[in-house]
Amino acid sequence: MLKKNNNKRSEFLHSQLPLLAIIVVAVCVYLAHEFQSSAMNENVLINGIGNSCNFVNETCEFLIDGEVAIATFSTMPEPEESVTLKILIPENQEIESAWIEGINMYMGKIPVLLDNDGQGKWSGWFMLGSCSEPVMKWQLRLNIEGKDNPHYLYFVTQQ
Repeated sequence: MLKKNNNKRSEFLHSQLPLLAIIVVAVCVYLAHEFQSSAMNENVLINGIGNSCNFVNETCEFLIDGEVAIATFSTMPEPEESVTLKILIPENQEIESAWIEGINMYMGKIPVLLDNDGQGKWSGWFMLGSCSEPVMKWQLRLNIEGKDNPHYLYFVTQQ
């Protein structure tokens, strides 16, 4: 009698195994998606500051007081190469200062020399130093006049 009950349970479990596997895979995919989404959202809120973005195809769009601002590299930055940076911000805003800092390795503050071309257009250049890291993460810090929090724009260089 006991053996017969065990066989019935075993057959039932074997028949439900594909459904159980599908459910486990679906839960794992969902959890992986949620983890990845939360990791991306954490990158936006570096140090509790929600005004940041990552450069994609040499361009980065961000908001200043709800208005779109755009930063563009002439070429993707490489160590020991001069790179031109153009920034378009709302006309009523002024950039006080800008510099670049290494994230995964201390590289000091690299100044970004910007000039106002008028009508919210800024242009300038910078040059990154070389380092021993094969993949270097950088942050461009923009300080806007009259704003308490800076804007951070992120990019990566590879050797």
